[in-house]
Amino acid sequence: MLGVLVAAALLAVATASRAPADPPGFDSVTAYPTIGNFNPVTLNGTQQLSSATIAPFVITDASGAFAGWHVTMLVPSFQNGTGADCSVGATASINGANVTMNAPVVSAADVLTSMTGITTAGFSDFTTPRTIISAAAGDGAGSYDVAPATVKLIIPANSVAGAYCTQATIAIVSGP
Repeated sequence: MLGVLVAAALLAVATASRAPADPPGFDSVTAYPTIGNFNPVTLNGTQQLSSATIAPFVITDASGAFAGWHVTMLVPSFQNGTGADCSVGATASINGANVTMNAPVVSAADVLTSMTGITTAGFSDFTTPRTIISAAAGDGAGSYDVAPATVKLIIPANSVAGAYCTQATIAIVSGP
């Protein structure tokens, strides 16, 4: 039996600190979104399931623009190479389309923040950026606590044993 260890590096796109009139962003005081390593699996000739967690984070929009915002998540295919995108020397991959996540849970971080116009979604296949949280135009002002769902990865039965990685990205963008 050979094992597969899958890791995901996460780059959170955000600003260093929040100030009034800043565009929507991740709150650097509480923590940027980070994803942990997927649990190792033992290959046994059948499809395997692994999971990872994303640390809770806070979204803050103090811009006053009421333009709305959206949070996207991207998880490219996993490769057994090295380097920032894990492609250097890679000889095998696990398709990023095998990644799934249910909708995150979002709540108002304080009594002045409204949940009106806030939506969440879960997806399968994050090989293109998927909007997991959004605030409609006219909404989204305030601070929001985000509890992401567990990220799951199906590892095909014919996967090559080894350590795999990818560079996942969670980003926040102004506008619905």
